[in-house]
Amino acid sequence: MCRLLLTVLVTLVSLSSLHAQSAAPSAQPPKAIYTPKPVYRPEWAKQGLTGKGVVLVTIDQQTGGVTGARMLQSTGNKQLDGAALEAYSQWRFQPGSGSQVKIPIEFATRPKPPAPKRTAPQPVILYALLILVGFGVAMMMMRGRRRA
Repeated sequence: MCRLLLTVLVTLVSLSSLHAQSAAPSAQPPKAIYTPKPVYRPEWAKQGLTGKGVVLVTIDQQTGGVTGARMLQSTGNKQLDGAALEAYSQWRFQPGSGSQVKIPIEFATRPKPPAPKRTAPQPVILYALLILVGFGVAMMMMRGRRRA
């Protein structure tokens, strides 16, 4: 009876440790090693197209290549969804690092950079000009004294 109880206890401990070992790797997200960004075309910015979404990417465990990508949450625009799916389909992951990953995406118009401001001439240039002007005035004064 004691031997049977000990056997059952050892079996349960072995199974629980085996389960813990198999669950650990899947808890970490897959490691991406090649991540091209989705294209946000200038004409879409001119049209004011924006949106947020989530892409579910399925990964081949052996190669790390993407075997499928689909929108879990649409951006609200087919063109933006297509750009996201096209980019994320090209991603590559470390082999054996995971089977699926959810990737958020946001397309937003970017504000135009401010126009460059005109800068005042640098003090070094002003000093050089003052020295040249002073030298010129001094030369003119010296010539005037020689004539007189």
